[in-house]
Amino acid sequence: EDDIGADMWNYQACTEMVMPFCYDGVNDMFQVAKWDIDAFSKDCFKQYGVKPRPDMANLQYGGRNIGAASNIIFSNGLLDPWSSGRILKSSGKIVSIIIPEGAHHLDLRGSNLADPVSVIA
Repeated sequence: EDDIGADMWNYQACTEMVMPFCYDGVNDMFQVAKWDIDAFSKDCFKQYGVKPRPDMANLQYGGRNIGAASNIIFSNGLLDPWSSGRILKSSGKIVSIIIPEGAHHLDLRGSNLADPVSVIA
């Protein structure tokens, strides 16, 4: 375990945020790797003693059906590799902010002299 608990993401990925990763080696830059839920489940159980619940996040949080949500601000960095799953439109008490030069967690970290204007403005 590291000093800030960053390895806890692996635990969360084994419990509530199961995200299948697979690569075909043609449409990406990675070697071919198929998603194997059985192998993933065995690894999670070996590491943490838990079994993955692949649908948990959608069941718990509603997936993209967020009509009943309120008081949420989605900050969307357009350089974020996870950006394909973003919420781009504000609606009711849900606010979406687009940060053109934002990247994964860049808007949530401490300031840095190299921060782009769109992140600090």
